[in-house]
Amino acid sequence: MNTVVACGSIKPELEKMAGEALEKVHLHFLPQNLHRAPHKMKEMIQKAIDEESSVSERIVLGYGLCSNGIVGVKAPQQGLYVPRVHDCIAFYLGSREKYNKIFRQHPGTYHLTKSWIDNEKDPLGLMENEYTRRVGADMAREAIETEIKNYEYISFINNELANSDKYRQRAKKNAEVFHKKYIEYKGTDIFFNKILFGPYDNDFIYIEPNKTIKQKEFLK
Repeated sequence: MNTVVACGSIKPELEKMAGEALEKVHLHFLPQNLHRAPHKMKEMIQKAIDEESSVSERIVLGYGLCSNGIVGVKAPQQGLYVPRVHDCIAFYLGSREKYNKIFRQHPGTYHLTKSWIDNEKDPLGLMENEYTRRVGADMAREAIETEIKNYEYISFINNELANSDKYRQRAKKNAEVFHKKYIEYKGTDIFFNKILFGPYDNDFIYIEPNKTIKQKEFLK
């Protein structure tokens, strides 16, 4: 059986793609907000891999490089497949090539997806539900504006959801409130399907048994 150790942010997409094939692939999700504390990522991912290694034929990560949060993770006895991407946005777009093309066209873009909005991890959600409770409304807004000051665009990656207009409007509201330009991209499930079922081609790095993930592998 394949095991995918993945970020909770892509849980809806992976569960949708897995469908009836859960007897062939096991999904092990970790908390979505680890990307905000990459120093905790390595330990939690390693623990999950070690737990799954004795019952899995193949282990695949559902993470990109994620601010170097996965650097140093050690492959189990069967080795480890890691997507050759910098973050999960490439998953939604379907390939590293499309991610790189969009980055060249609009480098200062803050991308939003269904999961980020549902989990209130969009800038508005963070400001209204997390930061305001901690520091009050005025300081919360100032903190978020500081975090996203270098972004020119806020995008919505549309994976053709039944209620995609709900998420589109939320993304547009984020852009309006924080004075950013709005842009929308068409998403795809291609990369999510590859994470679950392969092929594990050049979009993935194979880490040999007992070797560790290194940043340089993502720069090739």
